[in-house]
Order: sequence, then structure tokens, then C-alpha cells
Amino acid sequence: MTTSNASTQATILKELRQAYAARAAGKHGLARVCARRAAGWAIRDHLNTKGVDLKTPSAFEYIKHLQAAPGNPPNIQKVLEYLTQRVAKESLEEDSFWPFPEVDLVQEAHWLVEELLGQRLQVD
Repeated sequence: MTTSNASTQATILKELRQAYAARAAGKHGLARVCARRAAGWAIRDHLNTKGVDLKTPSAFEYIKHLQAAPGNPPNIQKVLEYLTQRVAKESLEEDSFWPFPEVDLVQEAHWLVEELLGQRLQVD
């Protein structure tokens, strides 16, 4: 169980709230960005409790670091895979799209955050 400080937890909650709000407004790209940032903050906190500091502000670097670490449970590894997935584009003329329409990246990131922090976060 990780014990995050109040400032980190507030930042994570802010990102999750923004992710849910963006998704509700149909801004799916922004929702994915906010979901990744929330996960990145939680991973950073999780790694810091283990004495690991990547010294980068990049949420994506923290996600990739945890994804490459051995011993992750399969359910966590799957969410990390989703978080590092790029959007797809079938041609230059078409808009890019999320290649896993059945996966709600915001909910997946929220679940991962709670797993890493070891506590439930109420996002209103």
C-alpha cells in the first residue's frame, strides 16, 4: 500500500476529474491525456516509495518504466499497455482514432491509480 501526500493526491484527483469531464464533453483525446497524467502521478508516487526517482516530469516515462518492470500482475500490465497505446490513423486524410473502442482508458487509469495508491478515490 502506498501512502501519497495530500498534494500528489489532489493533483491525481484533478487530472481524473478533468479526464471524466473531457470524456463527457466528447473530447476523447484530452480525456486520454488527463488519464495518462493521473496514472503517471500515481506511478511516480508508487516508485518513489520504493526509492526510485526518474527525475522527469513525463507521465509517459513513468508509465513506460513501470511497464518494463518485471513482475507486474497481468491486469496492471494490460492497463499499462493501454496507457502507452498510440491512436491509429488509417490514412492521412482520416482522423486518428483510439484502436480499442471497448476500453475506457479513463476508467482503466482510475482503477490503476487506486491499485497503486491502495485506496479508493472519489471523483465527483
